[in-house]
Amino acid sequence: MRTGFYVDNELGESRNGLSRSGSSRTESESSEDVTVLFVSDTHLGFENRADTESGKEVSWIGVISSQTTMSRIVDIALAQDVDAVIHTGDILDHEVGEITLDAAEATLHILSMEEIPVYCIIGSHDHGSKHPSNPGSVDGVAWLQRQVEQGYLAELTMSPTRVADSQVDAYGISASNVGIDDVGQGLDWSFAEIAFGAATPGPNILCLHESTSLYRGEDGDVDIDELFAQSRVQFDCVLIGDEHSPKHDDFNNGYAFTTGDGTPVHYTGPAIRLNDAYENRDAFVTELTIGADGVRTRRHAV
Repeated sequence: MRTGFYVDNELGESRNGLSRSGSSRTESESSEDVTVLFVSDTHLGFENRADTESGKEVSWIGVISSQTTMSRIVDIALAQDVDAVIHTGDILDHEVGEITLDAAEATLHILSMEEIPVYCIIGSHDHGSKHPSNPGSVDGVAWLQRQVEQGYLAELTMSPTRVADSQVDAYGISASNVGIDDVGQGLDWSFAEIAFGAATPGPNILCLHESTSLYRGEDGDVDIDELFAQSRVQFDCVLIGDEHSPKHDDFNNGYAFTTGDGTPVHYTGPAIRLNDAYENRDAFVTELTIGADGVRTRRHAV
């Protein structure tokens, strides 16, 4: 994290004064705040598990609606007048039907018409949707490819992507470092494969869909400190997916972490209530306001 870059949010967390080596942006490089709606783990089609019996269910699965979730996300994006949406993976569940995908495409079309770009990485369930086993399901990866072709989704990669024509650049590593067009290839990867493209003054955001040591300790798949140690890009914030619940089921403090060098790491939780921790809790998405002085967060129930 660069000197002077901090995180502050509505839960009252203190500003983070720790920093990576390097200098902050100059006044001339700063710009207006950028507002991003941070979404993760929508698992579109999750409610199909009641019929397909293809994964873990929750007792309230009968009230889960992928279409309602996507509509609510669009409503929040429009109401908050965000500049962009970032999705950190598991857009789809591993079994998803055509009706659900048609409805999702319609909501993405609305965002496109409103000139709100949607940036994404993909997760392991997105990978699994390429070869569904249920006859009522379709190839989800082909659908994702179509959304990219139509300009409704923009996939983040190890090269910087400018977010909504702002100073913010976003990078992404999909689950197992396998992007949309490469689904079906081997899932083994290592830090040695990661070579981020040259950075601009930033701020620079890294998006991951992997379990991390900050959340799972030694059971985490990615040690972000180790990843940073071999990175030539200085990241100001990390957005993760995959975990499905706050750490230790702590809804106040279990979504935000800090790397060894002080870089803030955020998870917004699943956008649907797919985990037992959410039995009596709302799922939510997180509004990020990114400026020269840091990132502020605000939750919105879905």
